[in-house]
Amino acid sequence: MTLGAAEDSFTPCHSLVEKTPALYTPHLACGLGNLSILLSNLNWHMESLSAAQESVTIYQSLVDKNPVTYTPGLAHELGNLGVWLSDLNQHEESLGVTKESIALYQSLVDKNPASYTPDLACQLGSLGVQLSNLNRHTELLGATQESIALYRSLIERNPASYTPSLAHQLSSLAIRLSNLNRHQESLGASEESITLYQSLVDKNPASYTPDLARELGNLSLQLSNVNRHMESLGVTQESLTLY
Repeated sequence: MTLGAAEDSFTPCHSLVEKTPALYTPHLACGLGNLSILLSNLNWHMESLSAAQESVTIYQSLVDKNPVTYTPGLAHELGNLGVWLSDLNQHEESLGVTKESIALYQSLVDKNPASYTPDLACQLGSLGVQLSNLNRHTELLGATQESIALYRSLIERNPASYTPSLAHQLSSLAIRLSNLNRHQESLGASEESITLYQSLVDKNPASYTPDLARELGNLSLQLSNVNRHMESLGVTQESLTLY
C-alpha cells in the first residue's frame, strides 16, 4: 500500500462525517487510529503521528458528549500517540500524553477493574519507558513496580495471558534497579523473570526461548555486579547454548 492509497481510503469517511456526524464520527476516529498503527508498521512515523493526533482530537470531542462510551477509545489512542511521539524522540510530549492515558485508565479501572486493569498495567509499563528516555530513574522505578503489582493480580485469574507481560516487566525492573546500584534487588527481579520465562519455554519454546536467553544474559550481569563471577560465567554459557 502506498501512502496516497492509505490516505485516499479515508476520504469517503470524512464525507460521511460531514453528512451524518453523529453516526460516522466514531468510525472515523477508530479508523484513523488503525491507520496510525499501519503507518507506524511501515516506518512512516510522521504520517502515523498525524493520523493518531487527528484520532485523539475526534475522540476528545466524542468524550465531551458521551464520556462513558468513548473514554476507553480516547485512552487507547492517547497510549498509541505516546509511543509514536517517543519514536520521533519527542520525549516530553510523549510523557505528558502517556500520563493522560493512564489517568483515564485509572478512572476506568475504578468503575470496571476486570475490563481495564490490563490496559492500565500496559500503560504503566509504557510510562516507565518514557521516564527512562528522560533519565528520571526514581519515577520510572515506581511506574514499573506498579505495573508489576497489577500483572501479579491479573496472573491470579489468568496466568496464560499475563505471565509473559509479568516476566517482561520484571526484566525491566531488574535493569532499572541495577541502574540505581540496587544490585541485590535487581538480582532477585532477574531471577524471578527467568523462572517465569522457563515456565513459558516449557510450554512454547519457539516463542519464548529468545526471551529466556536474553534474560539469562541480564542475570549474568547482575551476578557479576555482586561479585558472583563463577555463577555469572555459568549463566552466560547457558545463555549462549540457547542461542
